Amino acid sequence: MSVTPKPPALELYLPRTPIMSAADIARVMGFPSTEALAKARLAGRLPIEMFKLSGRRGWFASTDRVRAWLEHTLQHPSQQVEEEGGMT
Repeated sequence: MSVTPKPPALELYLPRTPIMSAADIARVMGFPSTEALAKARLAGRLPIEMFKLSGRRGWFASTDRVRAWLEHTLQHPSQQVEEEGGMT
């Protein structure tokens, strides 16, 4: 009998707010710093859209979009490696 692994509770990793800060996004997406996230954003290498908010400093993203990316990544990990050009 095959047992399907239970997906992790993503709510443990995501904030309960509709919008995430760059620091939250960097942590969830595995970037070592917000500077690394900013470099990836400037190079067009982020799989999510980020935006600015008037009256606020920095960049933000929709928590739902980040959750969707995370769910897709956890369900299809081999596609991420292929899309990024393989492992070195």
